[in-house]
Amino acid sequence: MKKAIRQELFVLFRRWPALLLLLAALAGNYALGGARVVGAEQYNRRIDAKCYRLINETEFQRTLAADRYAIKYTHRTEEDVLRRYGLEDADIRELEDIFPLLAGAQYVRLLWFLGGLLFLCAVLPPVLIRYPLNTGVPDLTAALTGSRRNAALGMIAVFFLAVFAVSLLSTLLQIGVYAGSIAARAGFPYVLYTVLLRLLMDMAVLSVPMYLAFCIRSIPGLVMVNAAYGVLCYALCVWASRLDAVVPVPVPAFLHGLRPLWQQGGQGLWITFAALVSLGWIVLFSALSLRCFVKTGENGKTRR
Repeated sequence: MKKAIRQELFVLFRRWPALLLLLAALAGNYALGGARVVGAEQYNRRIDAKCYRLINETEFQRTLAADRYAIKYTHRTEEDVLRRYGLEDADIRELEDIFPLLAGAQYVRLLWFLGGLLFLCAVLPPVLIRYPLNTGVPDLTAALTGSRRNAALGMIAVFFLAVFAVSLLSTLLQIGVYAGSIAARAGFPYVLYTVLLRLLMDMAVLSVPMYLAFCIRSIPGLVMVNAAYGVLCYALCVWASRLDAVVPVPVPAFLHGLRPLWQQGGQGLWITFAALVSLGWIVLFSALSLRCFVKTGENGKTRR
């Protein structure tokens, strides 16, 4: 198993087009994850909004400059500005102090929305699974090692490592840009368990496109099917975000969008349920992928 993983990593790091596409996946995940949510009502002036529109500090300062202009030349007051954000009861001395208080709302918005995974669904499985299968490299590795099972496990492990790395880096970058003060305000344990849950859910959502990559030989066809799956996950996520309570639907894309899972003080029972469902999907579709590759060898077929 370890040898198979090392072999897959060795091959991957010598495929420059694949590495460039991985960087593109990172950029796409970051950009789409922070983009406007299609199908949801968004606000950037109410911290209790169901879908908070992300705003970085530069944009906030620009908005603040307009507020100060209105305060100076109209009847608007600083209390009006605070009321618009839902912070009229907060102990704020300067309007600049508003931005750190937005961290909680922006953090929850970053975590529940899986928009960036649509890009990963379309890019990663063809690059990391289907293209090597079409070239016959995994079949050769299996023939040399005498184990199709280990060859498949190596591919699956490297795929999930790539998803984990891309998701982690993009999530940390987004937190730094939009919710940099969240650890200081909410505590490191909260940030740790929510980020880990996010990564587990991301891998669960991507487990289906991974399995499809083992089944569908045509790369253009695979891209289209996985893109359609990504759009379905997007729709489920946005639909779930409108709910105010956790609904135990055992589908990672739906659970992803349930805002109560990501808010401070979330119930441990539901968090555990979401984690177990995600882990179950990863195990299930990994097993199906493994079976598909092994059966192909037993039937004497090639994937060229």
